[in-house]
Amino acid sequence: LARRTSSSGDSEKDGEEQNNAQSFTTIPLSIDQNPDSPGEKERILDSGGYVSPPPEPGLTARVWLDPNMTQIGLAMARSIGDHAVKGVGVIAEPVVSVHTIDEELDEFVIIATDGVWEFISSEDAVDIVGRCLYGTDGEKQDASEACEALIKAATAKWHEFEGNYRDDITAMVIRLKDLWSVV
Repeated sequence: LARRTSSSGDSEKDGEEQNNAQSFTTIPLSIDQNPDSPGEKERILDSGGYVSPPPEPGLTARVWLDPNMTQIGLAMARSIGDHAVKGVGVIAEPVVSVHTIDEELDEFVIIATDGVWEFISSEDAVDIVGRCLYGTDGEKQDASEACEALIKAATAKWHEFEGNYRDDITAMVIRLKDLWSVV
């Protein structure tokens, strides 16, 4: 069984596999297509766009329409629906990868927008979801409750670092073992 995954922009997908009841290994299934990433930056510059470096540590580079960097400041090199920057090399074509699901080891997949990943690492997200699903904090929860815990953790981090501002926070948790039991 193979699972096809793709990404466009700065949303990510992470899978994990369980080594034992309390330990998980994070398997990144996608990478961000940042404006200063190799290949992405060259395409943008060749298309007449401009790329600024990250304004401060922890932030991403941006794509601009003009050399003064006053028109559009998109923080990704690939995006669906950002037509204003299409002419300067921002494309909607996703990077596609394939991960073969191991029915014995792979436990769940987290699919989330950049609002989740801004302040939560893939490893921390897998830990939050794993604790919920497998009861390492006491009571076992279902995938919906694990997803809600991840969203709440992301929301708390945004509040801690950005006050009342936050980016979109959208996530899905798919428990793979549950899929096999209904097939």
